[in-house]
Amino acid sequence: MIAVPTRQVAELLQLVDDARHARQGEYERFLTDLTPLLSAASIVERRRDRHLAYRFNVFRYLRQDELGLSRIIADLLNPTAEHGQGASFLKAMLDALPETRGRFGTLDATATTTGPIRVKTERRTTKGRFIDITVDIPTAEGRFCLAFENKPYAHDLDNQLKAYLEYLGKPEQYRTRFLLVYLPPVHREPDESALPKVDRERWRGHFRVMPYIGGNPSLEDWFATCRKVCDADPVGWFLRHAESFCKQQFGESNMTTNPDTRFIREYLSENPSHLRAALAVHDAWRLVKADVCERFLEHLRRTLEYRLRKEPFGVEADLRVWCRYGGEKKYSNALWITRGAWVRDDDAPINDGRSAIKLHSEGPGPNRWYWGVSSPKRKSRMTEPEKERRAELVGSLRRHELPLAHGEEDWVAVVGISPT
Repeated sequence: MIAVPTRQVAELLQLVDDARHARQGEYERFLTDLTPLLSAASIVERRRDRHLAYRFNVFRYLRQDELGLSRIIADLLNPTAEHGQGASFLKAMLDALPETRGRFGTLDATATTTGPIRVKTERRTTKGRFIDITVDIPTAEGRFCLAFENKPYAHDLDNQLKAYLEYLGKPEQYRTRFLLVYLPPVHREPDESALPKVDRERWRGHFRVMPYIGGNPSLEDWFATCRKVCDADPVGWFLRHAESFCKQQFGESNMTTNPDTRFIREYLSENPSHLRAALAVHDAWRLVKADVCERFLEHLRRTLEYRLRKEPFGVEADLRVWCRYGGEKKYSNALWITRGAWVRDDDAPINDGRSAIKLHSEGPGPNRWYWGVSSPKRKSRMTEPEKERRAELVGSLRRHELPLAHGEEDWVAVVGISPT
């Protein structure tokens, strides 16, 4: 064994310590120097926005939740809709899908041998589920159904796609004359619980995945094709925004409209000596983000509780506002409002066993927030008295014009969803 002099070991440790302090100083300088540069760049960016407005997207002013996007897609597919382009957008969709490509000749929206093309949203099945979009197309052999299950944000429900395929394939419906198109944000197969592999084999040729981006085909590509065949400038302008929305909402990490992000990317490309500092910031960001998100959720809880107790509702004594931050796990972040006077089910796994006004993240981490009225027990497990209470709640929500949640067993109403 070779002996190492103690002085050399001490010098080596000192060099390591000096290098660590130097790196820490570099990190501080990087952040200190970058902040005023970002401020200056934002001023220039605002001046450019005055004339270019390249971050503007009309979809920010529309409903971006599942129902809102479904209505946009359905309207474009409808030959008699106000876009005025007849069946050209529907034809573009049929041409994009291998299962239907070339299957239909000239599409006439109003005068066919078996009736007009019919487009419907939220079509109810015989078992009480709702298919997001259906397009009934007359053919010589009988009506053909092009159906869509839109899943830009929400998770798959148990046996949901299996039930849709079985419904569409019934003899009194379409037999084999249908195609169910699954619309996830990026290309992925549905959960095994929603469509088991054995059923995928059974319905091969009647089911297809078409993501918003990154697929072949994709919804983004369809919007682009529609724009190319469109003869109306206002509609073409809208379709261009639809393409941009797909990229910005579900696209690659380099597709960003954040001017700060673009500036830092360019800055680091021109100043590679700061890459190590940027990497350290990147590695620390997850911890910083978790801390900030947890503190914000708790701040939101305290603020909400304070305002509710301040209002003259007469429920201060049994009012409870509580939250849970679960980090990056899916469905792990939520905020509830419940009352002690509300009926409690000790066997129910969620909401402290009570109905609740609930804010809930659907995506990984604190992203894609639903808010609405949530039930502590799935509808299929309810007793008759519980179903009656649920019906009373549904009636109250309808009187206040709040949309009900179709196909969600434990949500009575989903009032909105924010994708970020």
